[in-house]
Amino acid sequence: MILVTVGSTRFPFARMNALVGRLSAQNKTREKIIFQYGSLAPQYYHPPVELYPFIPQDKLLGYMKLARVIICHGGPGTIYQSLSFGKIPWVFPRQQRFGEHLTDHQLEFSRFMAKRKLVNIVSDDTPLPVIEKGSQTTKPMKRHNQRLIAYLDSLMTV
Repeated sequence: MILVTVGSTRFPFARMNALVGRLSAQNKTREKIIFQYGSLAPQYYHPPVELYPFIPQDKLLGYMKLARVIICHGGPGTIYQSLSFGKIPWVFPRQQRFGEHLTDHQLEFSRFMAKRKLVNIVSDDTPLPVIEKGSQTTKPMKRHNQRLIAYLDSLMTV
């Protein structure tokens, strides 16, 4: 299964919608794609794509655990959650110049994490077969301060 999530910000993310459209059109194995699309209603996608505007936190974590590939926005929380399951996500950072966020903090954070080999950055011209090949794995990151992380997780729930 491929999980794609854009997070919970109010800004639309048309480039991610386009990426999922290309993925679904070229999905020869008909692998399930779960797409949490946020505020921008998606175009038509070829089955088997399951569409959700938002996914409750516990369900999203369950999908992350099961996913073979995780594609996400560049939010630190989502990246950290992927890493907590030992999965190096494909990250498509939101960018200010496309009206996807107020600043380029996701792009900056994604580059920081990519230098440490903890994410793979997706761009508009990343070949789909490279992404579809799968997520790399790493040792699951341990949660060192459970109370703080639980509190931060509670703030991010939808």
